[in-house]
Amino acid sequence: MIILKLGGSLLTDKRKRFSIKRNILRRVVSEIKESGKRVIVVHGGGSFGHPIAKEYQLDRGLFNSFQLLGVALTRSAMQKFNSLIVDEFISQGMKPISIQTSAIVICKKRRISSFNYRIVDKFFSHGFTPILYGDVVLDEEMGFCICSGDQLIIELAKKFNPDMVVLATDVDGVFDKDPKKYKDAKLIEKISIRDIDKVKFYKIPTDVTGGIKSKIEELARLAEDGYNSIIINAKVRGRLKKALLGQKVKGTRIEGEK
Repeated sequence: MIILKLGGSLLTDKRKRFSIKRNILRRVVSEIKESGKRVIVVHGGGSFGHPIAKEYQLDRGLFNSFQLLGVALTRSAMQKFNSLIVDEFISQGMKPISIQTSAIVICKKRRISSFNYRIVDKFFSHGFTPILYGDVVLDEEMGFCICSGDQLIIELAKKFNPDMVVLATDVDGVFDKDPKKYKDAKLIEKISIRDIDKVKFYKIPTDVTGGIKSKIEELARLAEDGYNSIIINAKVRGRLKKALLGQKVKGTRIEGEK
């Protein structure tokens, strides 16, 4: 089985609230189906979750009662986004099951401290495709926090021992600078945990989950436990299917030390 992360920037336009790239979503789901692989899917917040979470500063935890509305709005937006994704899986004859992250996860200082894996496991064992997502969750010390999709895939991989972890994004992988702004940006084809301090990660202003550096740090921890991952550009037709089938594709691999 495979843990698959569908990036928010792949499926939405982060410059426009509540936008969704329906053609991309339709093709991505089609490639998942065509691969024949069993997957557990996690998706990001994109233009549904990030703008509201940033507006209400939810990444800082509870410090003002006005944030409670922000939590409610973010939860509502993520449910709507998740429903659109689930509906596409259903329309293509698959058997997805939405699992609300905030109902099964609790954090402590932004790190997952409690995760009811049995819910995911039971649905998966019955033949469903579980679909989780980055979410606002309860935090034992901060009141609440943002639990990113990247942190979820780490925990899921440790529990379910996948054949691989695939992160589907809208760029070819990790670059030394923003490839959407700089034509001379160079793709970093392989990263290990000791490389992190050497790489200059660029920042994404709308991202409330720590950006690219945080993502790679999470994946490097996973690689140290023996689970390698690859970041690919799923906007390129057929690339996600090839990655799921274990074929060599362009991207950034995050691997443990050997």
